[in-house]
Amino acid sequence: MQQTIRYLLAVLALTLLPAGPAAAGIDFFGTAKIKPTFYSNFDFQSAKNDAFIINEGGLTGGHHTRAELRLGWKAAGDNWSVKMIAEADVIMEKDTADRSYYVDSVNKEGKPNSGSEFGIERVELLYRFLPWLELESGWDIRALDIKTGGLLYGDDHPFLGFRGDITPSTRYELLYLPIQNRSSLPSSYDTEKVLRSPDADDWNVYTFKLTQDLSADNNSLPQSAFFGNSDGKNSTLSMSVGPIVAYSDNDSKQAQVTYYGLEATGQAGWFKPCFEVIAADGEFDSGADISSWAMYAGVEMNVAKAFNPYVAFRYTQGDDDDTDNDVEGWVGITDIGRFSGLMGMDGNILGEDIGQSYGATLYSYAPERARSTNRYGGIGNGGSGDNPGQKLIAIGTRGDLSHWLPNLMYKTQAFFIWYDETDNLTNVRNPGKKVDDYAGTTVDMQLMYAFSKNFSVDYIFSTFLPGDGIKDQFGDDPAFVNCLTLAWTY
Repeated sequence: MQQTIRYLLAVLALTLLPAGPAAAGIDFFGTAKIKPTFYSNFDFQSAKNDAFIINEGGLTGGHHTRAELRLGWKAAGDNWSVKMIAEADVIMEKDTADRSYYVDSVNKEGKPNSGSEFGIERVELLYRFLPWLELESGWDIRALDIKTGGLLYGDDHPFLGFRGDITPSTRYELLYLPIQNRSSLPSSYDTEKVLRSPDADDWNVYTFKLTQDLSADNNSLPQSAFFGNSDGKNSTLSMSVGPIVAYSDNDSKQAQVTYYGLEATGQAGWFKPCFEVIAADGEFDSGADISSWAMYAGVEMNVAKAFNPYVAFRYTQGDDDDTDNDVEGWVGITDIGRFSGLMGMDGNILGEDIGQSYGATLYSYAPERARSTNRYGGIGNGGSGDNPGQKLIAIGTRGDLSHWLPNLMYKTQAFFIWYDETDNLTNVRNPGKKVDDYAGTTVDMQLMYAFSKNFSVDYIFSTFLPGDGIKDQFGDDPAFVNCLTLAWTY
């Protein structure tokens, strides 16, 4: 009897419990990209073999085929969402395909299992308490200035923060980025099993950005030949500005830097201007002073569906004396020029790893690794504050060629690149003379055809034609990238 009563009470208690939340549906999605690629002369010397080149698949060079395979899933409710993307990004060969264990792993990039790269590449966890207070965490794409020049930060580093809409036209985002949290663990030789240093290799970044929409009523723009056409098709007038503050507490490089800046984007009829300016102020524990700045300005003109020309200017300050106590070469948190608004192209040569010569590493357009001293930021925390900086003028155009062939798109651009300062560079061609400030010209051509919404083909040809600045240091042979992308989307 007692057992029966306990059973009835249990059933009654379950009945009276409030109903739990309904299970959310899970949406699956993904991409699969196969990328036959050829890198050539990244050292600008055809008579020598290039040093290894880093891309998303690992260490490589010359002819190779990269596979970027992603499977994602997302669930969401009224005020929450969870998104995860698993990825394997590898250079295609037997060992990566079979996930083979190396016998001699030390000579194979130190990897005991070359196929172990598969894992959660992106995570985004959101919960909105109020319209002005949304909790966000994970490791997904977050950026401070990717819509303009990408000079300061854009990456998928881990983050924890808040964002929200203060008013219908004012938004904010506050982030904590633990880029490195590598406590020095005790080794097998330590007699006391304690942390040797709890924060010596840490790199934490704190960012705040406020975005104010200043858009006006479209009718406020005069219909003139300069701003738009008579039927009002290009009558848009809009603008948004975003002050930026970021603090980089880089214990790993014994440097603390504060960045201040402003980003602005907009549209006035046919014209889409964008602009940013960022200043860096800080110091090393040694007492060396960090003071630098960078800026970007560009404008695109929407002439026609098939023709949207643009012009842009990108500047990063260079250091003029690596023997003094002033560290003036620009180093952002992560230069993300490769994916920036007008100038970005996923696969052009300046966005690849040409750190062995010009000094721009993967994703970065600036020559932050042209030197190896006074490092305090950038991709892999390897950017040097003694780098020569950059002055870059870009011209290009992009468009949709569907009028002639449905689903055909293109982009082409040329970068004319100067060093800002060359005092810290060494002239090998003419020893004792100053390195010329013209680094060279890059030319990018991209063509994409979508066979359907699920399959497309994308080809990029990109070359870096060395100027006298590169020839003085390295060689006179052009560098090349040829990349074909076969992309499945589902």
